[in-house]
Amino acid sequence: MIKKIGGSTMLTLLLCLSAINTNAQVKISNSSGIINSESLLHLESAGNDKGFLLTRIALQATNTAAPLSSHVAGMVVFNTATAGTAPNNVSPGLYYNNGTQWVKLSTKAPQTGDIKNGFQSADHNGWYLLNGRAVSTLAVNPRARATALGFSTNLPDASDRYLKNTSGTDSMGTSAGVNSFTLTQANLPNVTFSGTTNTTGSHTHTYTDNPVNSAANGVASGTNNPVSDTSSVNDTTSSNGAHTHTLSFSLGGSSQPVNFVPDNIITNVFIYLGN
Repeated sequence: MIKKIGGSTMLTLLLCLSAINTNAQVKISNSSGIINSESLLHLESAGNDKGFLLTRIALQATNTAAPLSSHVAGMVVFNTATAGTAPNNVSPGLYYNNGTQWVKLSTKAPQTGDIKNGFQSADHNGWYLLNGRAVSTLAVNPRARATALGFSTNLPDASDRYLKNTSGTDSMGTSAGVNSFTLTQANLPNVTFSGTTNTTGSHTHTYTDNPVNSAANGVASGTNNPVSDTSSVNDTTSSNGAHTHTLSFSLGGSSQPVNFVPDNIITNVFIYLGN
């Protein structure tokens, strides 16, 4: 098979290069071995100490094919340039072309101070449970990062708390809020409850003076009546004219606080401090 390398040509023997077989598969290697049956192109290093070097070019912008003549879906290159203006700017890294623009291949690595919710129950991969622990219990590097974030004594305790975005005036990492509240008079509607009895016109009330000593008259039989004379007198009170009586009543409350816990799913909260 004839290979062109760096503008020159060379004859590469199948035994040395493990080149094309009957399935049009290609293996490039500096050692002998079987080509992977699932691959179209198989690269292999005998000492496992060599890499695959992609074409290095300077892109101009994600929406510009240059230095290629046109966009080609599936094209992969390593961009060496920092160029263009947002949102079409490019920076050094791997890019693939989707047929209309360049897309950078990247993964978002967590940054120190990032927060996440998770069902994990313990520290993992640089993520530390926010359980109010002393910063001094952390390893050297995470301890330094926690201190740089302003947590010099303890990490925040996220137990039974929701995360709240700052208003710009509160202190980062501090705990606030309660899960219940008590209504005060100021929380009630501005309503006055009042009432009066019915008007019954001018009237009197009868009573019995010096009643017979009996349980029915409220005097136990055989006891001394407090009135000095022994006569029984029926009389009435003086008339006070038409009038009403005011009344008041209690609302019957006992000032119990109102619990307010929205529907939720329980997770743990972690902060990224690295390893």
